[in-house]
Amino acid sequence: MKPIERAAKLFADINELLISSGANTRRVERNVERISNALNYHCETFYSHSAIVLTVHDNATGEKETIVRTIPHHGVNFSAISDISILSWEALEEHLSVEEIEKHVATIKAKPHYNMYVMWFFVSIAGGSLAYVFGKENASYAEFGMSFLATFIGLAGRRILQLRKFNVYICWCWAAFVSVSVMSIFRLLGVEHYHNALAACVLWLVPGVPLINGFIDMLSGCVVPGVAKLTHAAILVFMISLGFYLALLLFGYELP
Repeated sequence: MKPIERAAKLFADINELLISSGANTRRVERNVERISNALNYHCETFYSHSAIVLTVHDNATGEKETIVRTIPHHGVNFSAISDISILSWEALEEHLSVEEIEKHVATIKAKPHYNMYVMWFFVSIAGGSLAYVFGKENASYAEFGMSFLATFIGLAGRRILQLRKFNVYICWCWAAFVSVSVMSIFRLLGVEHYHNALAACVLWLVPGVPLINGFIDMLSGCVVPGVAKLTHAAILVFMISLGFYLALLLFGYELP
């Protein structure tokens, strides 16, 4: 493999890792720029929501290499984003070689992600806590427990569809449907004070990272990825609303 081809693959790997971990476009550009400058390359990249087109220019030889890389997955991994940012500064200040940077990137990729069940537990704690906070002077641990359970079961429901490779929007709709269905069952069992828990049990689904990154990209002038992220987030919000509505309708909730 030619040096420039190896460099292009490395830069594409870093782009993919950052984007799939939830970094905004400007942050991705800054990190790749630092690493490419350290290796005496210049990168120009076109970003969309599902792919990147990367052109690498060798400042020493004048060679160019273009690579297209799809982004199959969008998640949240702030640890990976932080590690790549640290690596970019180390590459620039310590003049790391391509081989050394490749090893660091491979190590970051190999790091275990957040434990799924621990994450579910704390997300459910957050859902229950929000239900408690919403109650203000009428806050009750019963609503905390109901929201905790509804959130946890919703997380499990979404995971089942994800393992079966369902469309991400269907997964979000189903998760909202499951969480609200659990709350509706409590209502049918005679629980009177459940409204705060009902509102809180789907808040874990709100796509905060795509919304924030979309606005950051728009304000930074990265219109194409910004619009794509905001559109993605808007569809997710719509699917949450649809799942919420269908669950209420199924369980006979009186809608206005």
